[in-house]
Amino acid sequence: MIIRSIVSVFSKTPIRTFVTLYAGVTILGAILLFLPFSQPNGNPLSFIDALFISVSGVSTTGLSTVPIATRLNTVGQVILLFLIQFGGIGLIMLIGFFWLTMGRTINLSERKLIATDQNQIRTSQVVKLIRDVLWILFVIELILFLIMGTYLYLNNYFPLGESFYQAFFLTVSLTANAGFDITGDSLFRYANDIPFQMMAMFLMFIGAVGFWPLVEVKDFVQAKLKKKPFQFSMFARLLVTMHVALWLFGALLIYGIEASGYFADYSTIDAIVTSLFMSLTTRNAGFSTMDVGSFSSATHMMMTALMFIGSSPNSAGGGIRTSTLLLVIGALIAFSQNRKQVIIQKRAIKQATVYKALLVVIVAFTLIITSSFILLVFEPYSFTEVIFEVTSAFGTTGLSLGITSQLTNISKVVLIIVMFIGRIGIVALLLVFATREDTNRIRYPEIDMIVG
Repeated sequence: MIIRSIVSVFSKTPIRTFVTLYAGVTILGAILLFLPFSQPNGNPLSFIDALFISVSGVSTTGLSTVPIATRLNTVGQVILLFLIQFGGIGLIMLIGFFWLTMGRTINLSERKLIATDQNQIRTSQVVKLIRDVLWILFVIELILFLIMGTYLYLNNYFPLGESFYQAFFLTVSLTANAGFDITGDSLFRYANDIPFQMMAMFLMFIGAVGFWPLVEVKDFVQAKLKKKPFQFSMFARLLVTMHVALWLFGALLIYGIEASGYFADYSTIDAIVTSLFMSLTTRNAGFSTMDVGSFSSATHMMMTALMFIGSSPNSAGGGIRTSTLLLVIGALIAFSQNRKQVIIQKRAIKQATVYKALLVVIVAFTLIITSSFILLVFEPYSFTEVIFEVTSAFGTTGLSLGITSQLTNISKVVLIIVMFIGRIGIVALLLVFATREDTNRIRYPEIDMIVG
């Protein structure tokens, strides 16, 4: 009876079930990574480090307090890879795919759970989303795994078996925007290899642009093959436009700021490719082809802002998401023009949605400032280093200015919490306290207040 009551508390709403499942997988992953079979002999992990890596894997962040290449053996690395895949695609969606392959019907409550996991508003198309996304990502990862493995071998990066093992790990980690590698130097060794960087950027883009645009591209190709008309939805067009615009804008800023600094000795093409790579990876992937600490303070500030924004909703990335940024900008424009509605492409956005977007930004900013304050109390690092680290954890990015491995246990716990919140999202964090889906059953008289 007691166990049933406890289970009821943690699964009373779809949001609570969603958060509980992710917490359960994270703890299970930490236990598996902590056990001796996941580590080289004579070099054991502490449980706090195992938990940190597990949360970083499930949240597809990529921050690590220890070097993965030397502190996890092949078994541990494969366990981490499964955690990354679960986190990137979505644990609930993978469970739903298993249900479908077993011929099981997905009921309404389970559809709500999948919709929560994938940031979906409606539950009507989640089954199609599951089928399409899993197949699309599987095909893309398989093709790039074969191409990348062959490329690494032919270009003498690794022996044959190691080339395909590296390609296997990197393909999953890049697509999930996880930032983990098993060489210990991120992608530094490919700093002058433009074809490899192009493959990496393609996978990072696929993982961060949003799953619905990928599904619609698949539907578009099928429609064209059958010579049928097809129109992309406004939602997909907005996601792709925002994602590409922020990518190019970030690259332009990096190139402009560092042209006479870090890029002074670079050729023009190398500087452009590095700018494109670092702008894209900052939005959630966490891979790097150079030492981020070598950039100027202005670039660090700009990268912190990009990590805060993050990737598209319904993707492998985190942050406040591009759609949230779009709604906040829309709200500012509407208020400055004394309009009561936020208009995007001649469509009025629901006030509740705009309110939710503003709430996400406020809570996310508060979380980052509060967490940074705690780290500044216990760590000897500068404000820039600390807020960069915390924002990287919240945006599930994984970039660092080199302080992760030196953090105290208190700071590690703070970042663990921030990474977990970054994965489940601010909305899920707030709604986890709700006891039912609609608690606003009593209406009170409205009053006005002086603001500003």
